[in-house]
Amino acid sequence: MKRNFLPRQLKPLLIFLAILLAGLTAFSQENQPWSQNTSPLPPPTGFVNDYAGVIDPATKQALETKLKNLKDTTNPSVEIAVAVVKTTGERAIFDYSLAVARGWKIGSVDDDNPSALLLIAIDDRKYFTQVSKDLEDELPDGVVGSLQRQFLVPEFKKANYAKGISDTIDAYIATIRNKGNTSGNANTIRQPSSDNGSGGAFFGLFCCAVIILIVIVILIASRNHKGGGPSAGDRNRWGGGGFGGGGGGSSGSDIASAVIGGIIGAALSGGSSSSSSDSGSSSGGDWGGFGGGGDFGGGGAGGDW
Repeated sequence: MKRNFLPRQLKPLLIFLAILLAGLTAFSQENQPWSQNTSPLPPPTGFVNDYAGVIDPATKQALETKLKNLKDTTNPSVEIAVAVVKTTGERAIFDYSLAVARGWKIGSVDDDNPSALLLIAIDDRKYFTQVSKDLEDELPDGVVGSLQRQFLVPEFKKANYAKGISDTIDAYIATIRNKGNTSGNANTIRQPSSDNGSGGAFFGLFCCAVIILIVIVILIASRNHKGGGPSAGDRNRWGGGGFGGGGGGSSGSDIASAVIGGIIGAALSGGSSSSSSDSGSSSGGDWGGFGGGGDFGGGGAGGDW
């Protein structure tokens, strides 16, 4: 029976590849344990979801009515959601609100799916309004920031959270119906999408490392194949076997290819996990849910009080 042949030169490299893969996988899972497409909050039960208990029932019902009417009387339908939490934990409010907006799939599944999410973190004293790509003409980033500072911040400083939210939503609705024409003219800096943040940079470096290692493996394998096969010493040491010695044997290049294929597969699956984890996090409840869109690209504005 022929024994599998693995050149001695490849052994340290393959061990290094295995250690590198394990280390990078652990690092990735530790530093990015969440997806920007999966909501960290439960499925919504309405347009307004208050997990901090700061909106009184009358104001909440009034907001639900206004937001449903906005959806029913606009074409294409505009969906606006409100989420109030105590804290976003270790996540930046931009990343947190983007994950909620996408995970709840706010907006229509049609080509035109204008939508927005106002998310407030009470204990963090921060807020952010995510605006979908199809609503940015009606709610430009500068206008959103101006309206928040005009209507939300003054009331929040007095702990009048329900009034601040209601007044801000009223301003958003009026601006949308007026096609973005407001007196606000502030130049709010748009937040960059975190899709191109540390996760993307990490994945790019990982791919570069894998490519370099692939080149090294190919060079070593090519050198071992020069001259038609292994040296006599190698044949004697392995009992007459060789690279491609027949049924049951496997060459060093085949083993290297298998290892490299596994690494590339792991890298690709890790890089695409955020975009493939949408399911199971969209809207629900008796109210009918949002439209299934979620086309948010980082537009909007936020701040603190």
